[in-house]
Amino acid sequence: MASEESKVAVGYPAGPGYPIAFSVVYPEWLSRWKGAQRAAGAVITWAVPWGLGYVSAAFYVWLPVIIGSLIAFGVICVPIFLALRVRAKGLPRFQAEDGPALERYAEYAIASASYALFLTDDSPRQAIGESVRLEVRRGGSFGWRRAAITPLLLLPHILLLAVFAFAFMLIVPVSAVAAIVFRRYPRWLFGFTVGYLRWIARALGYWISLTDRYPPFSFGEQV
Repeated sequence: MASEESKVAVGYPAGPGYPIAFSVVYPEWLSRWKGAQRAAGAVITWAVPWGLGYVSAAFYVWLPVIIGSLIAFGVICVPIFLALRVRAKGLPRFQAEDGPALERYAEYAIASASYALFLTDDSPRQAIGESVRLEVRRGGSFGWRRAAITPLLLLPHILLLAVFAFAFMLIVPVSAVAAIVFRRYPRWLFGFTVGYLRWIARALGYWISLTDRYPPFSFGEQV
């Protein structure tokens, strides 16, 4: 039987505070096999091109540029598209009709990140609502113009999250070794990683116009 420790979720539910809450149930044990699969995938993705000469140069130089450009394009264009939906429907109807689908996309994205970062052994579809939880209370009062400029409003968050992302160059290898060798995720890293994804989840909810509450600059649950 799983211990009580394995049933503790970090930062759930949302409660009366910020309208977006994120949590991950701390796993009592992790699967060595699943951990090895994820670690092998990461190694193959980055190590194989390293030994392919010019292919390596193209991979490490141009692929990040291409991916970064696509991400920037999406960061700007998605809010504009959603702003047009808000303009056509009005905010209450937009959140009622489009909100559930947007929440599902956000849940899947966050659950996928949780799986990739070794926080859970559950696949994204299995994790949603179980080991990984994202709670959103839709609401607010804003127009389509505010929805369109969310990338500009979120720029400080984007820059800070990008800086913190460099920490995962160390966190991912350490968590991979811990998952494979000890079958545990270090608690001191677990809290940081969950907090980082919580920050992303709040920014994501604001970005897709599910709330008008500006996300806090915080990893913590209480804001």
